[in-house]
Amino acid sequence: MQILRHIKHIPLQRVIALLFLLFSLLPTLLIIGFAYRVAAKEVEARVQTQVEQTAQHVDAELNMVIKEAARLMNYTSSYTISNFLNSKSEEARYKNARAVGEVFDIIRQTQSSNSYVLDMSVVGIDGHCFSERNGYFVLKHPFSSYQQFAAVAARPRIVHVLGVSVPLRDRDWEKNALTVSSAVFKISTNEVCGILLVTVSKNFVEDTLERAKPSPSGQTFVVDNDGTNLFSPKGTAVLSSGEIREILNAPDNGLLKTKTALVVHRTLPSTGWTIISAAPNAEIFRAVYQLRLIALSMFLVSLLLLLLINTFLSRYIVRPILRLKSLMQSATSGNLDIEIPQMNEQVEIMALYQSFDAMLTEIKNLLSRIVTEQNNLKKSELRTLQSQINPHFLYNTLDSAVWAAEGNNTSEAIDLITSLSSFYRLTLRSGMDVVPFDTEVHHVSYYLHIMQKRYQDILEYSIDVAPDTLGARFPKIILQPIVENAIYHGIKNKRYAQGEKGRIEIVARSDANGFLEITVSDTGIGMNEEETRILREKIQEGVPQSGQSYGLINVNLRLRLMFGEQYTLWLTSYPGRGTTIKIRVPLIKEDFDEL
Repeated sequence: MQILRHIKHIPLQRVIALLFLLFSLLPTLLIIGFAYRVAAKEVEARVQTQVEQTAQHVDAELNMVIKEAARLMNYTSSYTISNFLNSKSEEARYKNARAVGEVFDIIRQTQSSNSYVLDMSVVGIDGHCFSERNGYFVLKHPFSSYQQFAAVAARPRIVHVLGVSVPLRDRDWEKNALTVSSAVFKISTNEVCGILLVTVSKNFVEDTLERAKPSPSGQTFVVDNDGTNLFSPKGTAVLSSGEIREILNAPDNGLLKTKTALVVHRTLPSTGWTIISAAPNAEIFRAVYQLRLIALSMFLVSLLLLLLINTFLSRYIVRPILRLKSLMQSATSGNLDIEIPQMNEQVEIMALYQSFDAMLTEIKNLLSRIVTEQNNLKKSELRTLQSQINPHFLYNTLDSAVWAAEGNNTSEAIDLITSLSSFYRLTLRSGMDVVPFDTEVHHVSYYLHIMQKRYQDILEYSIDVAPDTLGARFPKIILQPIVENAIYHGIKNKRYAQGEKGRIEIVARSDANGFLEITVSDTGIGMNEEETRILREKIQEGVPQSGQSYGLINVNLRLRLMFGEQYTLWLTSYPGRGTTIKIRVPLIKEDFDEL
């Protein structure tokens, strides 16, 4: 019972992990470890034996071919080859080159290594060359720039074996070959005048290596002392260059184990090169399957124990989960005031109850905020509507129409009444809080037209709206309060020189980021820096007040309710120069029914 009390407050995930480790994983790991050791010993012995045999065979093949190629070095003292290398004129070189070709033909007929030798070449220190396959040519670069040639000239009395070919002409057959070379001396002075190159195919060794793979995807290859891969079968390299360097730095021949492969390496006596055989661990340790039956039996026993533990744990946690389910169903039906009991269960179960309690609290707070915001929105819309049914604006406009009619200016009277009718038709239309931006532009244009007729001595305006913005979603009656504020608190309070008028400009554009940018600017009296700062703070506080700030606060509140944090409203003003209001909202286009 004491153990159960302690387990009760341990996280469920840890309980399951401990029980699984105790009854299933530990026996399985022991079996796999034993099987791995048995398989590893068998595979290591097999791979070592195979690599020893392959190394002996490859060394014998290389030794035979190199000796055959070395016999050809006896022709370095050939009078014909010496004449070619010491020719002074082009005519003499071509003549002696043909003679060298005849010597190579004789060699081909008398030597038994024809199947291995791909080409025989003579290279002069002055860069003039003759090759069986390439004919007469001149080196692309100076003789001294070829590291292989410089090595032969430095030690001219020995035969040099290079695991890669010297690409004299960059032919395809040169790319998979090794080179045996020796110096050619002047007959008269015994000075080095060139070298004799014998290019030998690598295919005979690579075929042997392909047959000597330790596993289906393993590889056996030969590298030189620098780690350059000289002979390798086809396929992706099993070992990286860093692993190969580590093998070459090992003090003795033998076996190495890496994270991915088992490696056996031997030094070839004939050349000093290293033969490496690498087998992926995933393939060579298949002896583990020999104990599959035992492992399966142990697994079934562990599975049975796990089922018993699972049954116990299920009963242990089902009861509090069912209780939580009942509380959730009650909350789903609308009862958000349910009481969440204090639980003394598993850590995870307690966390679920606490999270559910926090979620209910957050939902109730969110609903309260939504109700408050909706009430503020309705109040804002009502105040906006009331401000548009301004009796002074209506009476003054009608008086202007009457004065025009009494003055027999019928067209102006009709124009005023028509604009006033259109203005209030858009203002009082119900059922659409969001309209196409085109409708909002028409609404403010009617208002500006009426105000220009009334204040034609001090007011002029312009509206510049990009066509691609006209279909955007936009809350109605946003621009008109801004324009009204500009007229009554900006333009009417400024003294203009004779012939000068106040001006209101409205510009709307879309930007590359998918936003609608609207600028409303006036040339009114403006504000100083302190007045501008105070007005900005009032707008951000969002508490409607009478006076200059009411219209802008109302506009800011409605934009915030519709667009959230995806909008900006910014005010700038300069004394005597006017005020500018910039609005930036997402440009969202939708299909609207005809208005």
